[in-house]
Amino acid sequence: MSWKRFFGWIVRLLFVGAVTALAWFHLAASIMFVCSVVLIAIGGKLESLVEFSFGPLRAKIERNLSESEKLLDGLKNLASIQARSLNAASVHTGRFGSADDWIFQSVKRNEAGLRAIGLSEDEVREARSDFVRLTVRDAGQAAIGGGYVPQKLGKIAVAEWQELTKDSVGDPDAVEAFLIKWDALSPERLERIEDMRWMIKHQDVRDSEQYMRANSGVGWD
Repeated sequence: MSWKRFFGWIVRLLFVGAVTALAWFHLAASIMFVCSVVLIAIGGKLESLVEFSFGPLRAKIERNLSESEKLLDGLKNLASIQARSLNAASVHTGRFGSADDWIFQSVKRNEAGLRAIGLSEDEVREARSDFVRLTVRDAGQAAIGGGYVPQKLGKIAVAEWQELTKDSVGDPDAVEAFLIKWDALSPERLERIEDMRWMIKHQDVRDSEQYMRANSGVGWD
């Protein structure tokens, strides 16, 4: 094996190690690092394209540039998939028992990283879709007691509550109708229902306060 080839493998290993280490501590930083390297490579090819803009050499450089751009598009797509997976895993495993907004802040950091590498707002929205969907459900659950059974409303209300929790807790109209029927629509519960409507409309979680309300159930007096 030549020294040039050996050195090339060392560089590749160092690159993979750096990306892995960054991903362990901060996914967005890892994504930005990878894509920055690709952007630098593309920038170098653009300079070459300007310098050598004739004949077969130009065609070859243009072909390499096209391949680099395809690689960058692939990295952006991978970054979006990784961010969505990370957001979903964080929400599924970490939202219960959490007394702060670290999941919300983590999602927003991932979004900043995705925007920094050029993903569109539609792609960023898709990456946070599971986070929004589950936060809407949490807000609905918070509005109807945060998991506590409304025993004081009677057996029929409890049966309806159980069905609502199972099937329609993510529907703000269904949650509001249940609370109105049983004369339990307090201002605190209504605030969470309006949060649900806002999140569904905008496909986002507005701020830390909205996220924390979704994870703070309104108990039954």
